[in-house]
Amino acid sequence: MSFSPSNSTAEKAAAATSMSALQCEMRVLFTDRPSNRALAESLEKICQRLGAVYAVVHTRFGVNVLSEEWCGDDNQVTVEDRDVINQALWESVTSEEARCVRLKTGNSGLLLATIVMYDQGAEPSGGAAIVLPPCDKARILQVMAQLEGILGYVSLLFDQGGGHNNGKRTAERRELRATDDANHPVRLAYAILSELEARYGLELTAVGFVHKQRVRVAAMSGVNDLRPSNPGVVLVRSAMEECLDRGIPIVACSRNNHENDDCRLHSQWSHKAQGNPVASLPLIVMGETVAIVSMSQGGGTKLTQDQVVLMQEELSGYAALVPLSLTANRTLRAHALANVKQGMRRVQSRGPVRVGIVLSALLLLMGWLAFGTLNHTFTVPCTVKATDRRTIACPRAGVLAELFVRPGDRVQEGQLLAAVDASDDFLQRAELTAEIESLSAIVDQAIGERQAGLVRVNEAKKRSLEAQLAIVDASIAQAQIRAPHDGLILEGDLRERLGSRLDLGVPLFELARSDRASIELRIPERLVLAANECVQAKFASAAAPDRTYDLQRLTIAPSSTIVDEQNVFLGEANVEIDLGLLPPGMEGTARIDAGERSAWWVVTHRLTDWLHLNFWL
Repeated sequence: MSFSPSNSTAEKAAAATSMSALQCEMRVLFTDRPSNRALAESLEKICQRLGAVYAVVHTRFGVNVLSEEWCGDDNQVTVEDRDVINQALWESVTSEEARCVRLKTGNSGLLLATIVMYDQGAEPSGGAAIVLPPCDKARILQVMAQLEGILGYVSLLFDQGGGHNNGKRTAERRELRATDDANHPVRLAYAILSELEARYGLELTAVGFVHKQRVRVAAMSGVNDLRPSNPGVVLVRSAMEECLDRGIPIVACSRNNHENDDCRLHSQWSHKAQGNPVASLPLIVMGETVAIVSMSQGGGTKLTQDQVVLMQEELSGYAALVPLSLTANRTLRAHALANVKQGMRRVQSRGPVRVGIVLSALLLLMGWLAFGTLNHTFTVPCTVKATDRRTIACPRAGVLAELFVRPGDRVQEGQLLAAVDASDDFLQRAELTAEIESLSAIVDQAIGERQAGLVRVNEAKKRSLEAQLAIVDASIAQAQIRAPHDGLILEGDLRERLGSRLDLGVPLFELARSDRASIELRIPERLVLAANECVQAKFASAAAPDRTYDLQRLTIAPSSTIVDEQNVFLGEANVEIDLGLLPPGMEGTARIDAGERSAWWVVTHRLTDWLHLNFWL
């Protein structure tokens, strides 16, 4: 941030004199007016004296909290800027450090200065923020010094009870407790009525909430029939709307003013009330009137302009609760309509050029929805399964003697997986081999002795023994369980069954191909017809959602099934990937692209389908 040279000595002296005069004016304000009104008027005078465009003060006065702001007529500070200002003020008060930064607004950068306020105990009691037009470094430092001095004087006036001098009564901010009254606007209105009647003994009090430029009577003392056509309600509501138009407290009495051109409706109400004084006051929050409180004088009560202004100050704490109670009691439909109306007001407040841009964008959007196209895509839950699963059963009965693999091992075709005890078969094979060799010797001897009959008999015995040997060899081969093809062992942890007897046909292992995974899709019945027109499908697992896989050869079962109490159609597709990356049983989601559809249909088909099914439209 660059700054120009400092101001002259004469300007500094003039500024000091100006601050002294301002302190005198503020002492008079805090003597004659309630603290909050004095602070508001003092803030305006400070800003005008320092040439500021905006200022805000948040400070603590005893147990009460005062918050006042002032903004120039040119409205250079927007709502977004105020959020930034309040955040900067909070940070400054928290760190107890005065700061100066440049506030970016439009094409010109305004300067924001934040000051910390202290009480008599040297404890932070709040702070102030002031926004100045672009100026040099000396000027901003001078303004910050002057602002610190004048706010220190304000804190001194607070601590000395400036608003209670000379016997003047000041407005007492009523303590608002977190009760259920603020949850409903009618209860809040009756809380205000009871507050006024208990403190001032008024004959009649009424509270009306402002909606646009009209007032709706929410509560009236002694009246249960609040219909808009009730003559008494009409009379009070007319007076409330007169106060709403003026925006200031109104007091009227037909005994003193038989013809009051300024307050005709209040004069009419006073005439109907047998000439007793009547009054109305607005409850204002953030510069907007949110409610109107009307009252008429009772026995022993004197309604004057000063007293009504004092009532307005005392009830100002309720003003912030009115919008909250009205908003909290709105229905979902009312909330939606209010948001739409607020958005339209924001658009209209940004000038005809921006309104034209927004309308053009809306027209383009509507045209695209009517004539454009979108891909109809949807997602369905999936589960990874192994493909070409094969169960390896025990080929013969026997005792499990050896185990060479466990689930998760990769095997090759012909690899030994387990072995059944075949010691009896080996003994039998040895006996048969010995007998065959003995018969071979006898046959050779018979051939040498030319005994043809003996040769034929022994050869027949030999062939019988060779057949038995072949059976024994087959049984020995069955005792060695081998992999029928390459793959991955999915199931078959037999470590606890070593040494136990296995029956014929007992499942031992489950073997699956390791270079391919199968994806089972659970397609809801409302999407099965669109899934049959699948153009492209992708899968993403829950464990690694950032990686997607293309699904190949999607097939859908012709009939439905019940899964998790839902009617679904099971689909199956393949993914060329190692099962180590997609283990069987892993959950995920498949995204199916069913081709192009009308953009309007893609956006609204869920609603139209529901209407067709429920109302047969």
